[in-house]
Amino acid sequence: MKSLADLHLHSKVSDGINTPSELVAMAVKKELGGIALTDHDTLDGLSEFMGTNAPAWLTRVPGVEISTVYRERETHILGYFVPFNGQKLREHLTYLEERRRERFPKMVRKLNDLGIKITRKELNRVLDGVATPGRPHLARLLVMKGLVRNEVEAFDLYLGEGKPAYVEKEMMATKEAIAVLRTERAVPVLAHPLTIGSSDLRADLKELMQAGLMGVEVNYAYDHMYTHAASGQVTEAADGLGLIETGGSDHHGDDSRSFIGEVTVPLSVIDSLRKAAESPGMGNTD
Repeated sequence: MKSLADLHLHSKVSDGINTPSELVAMAVKKELGGIALTDHDTLDGLSEFMGTNAPAWLTRVPGVEISTVYRERETHILGYFVPFNGQKLREHLTYLEERRRERFPKMVRKLNDLGIKITRKELNRVLDGVATPGRPHLARLLVMKGLVRNEVEAFDLYLGEGKPAYVEKEMMATKEAIAVLRTERAVPVLAHPLTIGSSDLRADLKELMQAGLMGVEVNYAYDHMYTHAASGQVTEAADGLGLIETGGSDHHGDDSRSFIGEVTVPLSVIDSLRKAAESPGMGNTD
């Protein structure tokens, strides 16, 4: 396992269950060679993640997952080797965090209007230490209250797009997110591309590469979605484009995704990402 890396992990700072330091401990126990913390729209967990004591053989990559919109479709961009205090990136992410905080109580009110009463104590329980509250927190709360069997059902009945408690999320433009990451010398990678619903993924990859995209997430388990998507489709679409092929579990700590270490890539992928971050074409592109 020390030759493998899981480059898509979420902590409780966004919508995971485990703290950043717990993720490090879990990776050590599984003897993974590398991990990346990629919390949604926040860098707040990175100091703990990178500062936690761990064996020298565990390589840690500071990352982020940014919610964006591309051709009216929600599209997530992973950033690797992000700076903890990159000013431009921080400004954009702070704006997204504020929008998430404004969105969350609107969804709570919609649930209340449906007769699902949610107390402040219950909210505090699921939001303790959270920087970017979102639908997964409410989904877990609905499971805790015994109103749904699992988080998938919570989205199907209440929180999914078009469902009665759904509130639209404000997002960055995909190409803007790529540009911001490049300016901060972070490597932009398209996350779980088969969730976008693209009719021509290869064409989309080429277009986003022109905007500065440097990688694509190839190894990803889509089992939790209503799709027969397979990683082979992404490999075929990306063939010959020269993109860095990444992957990871999308670990959140519950049964909504794979668990840490269940989806991996060779440890050498981290070297490719580091070289990309250090390449001459990175940095201020104004």
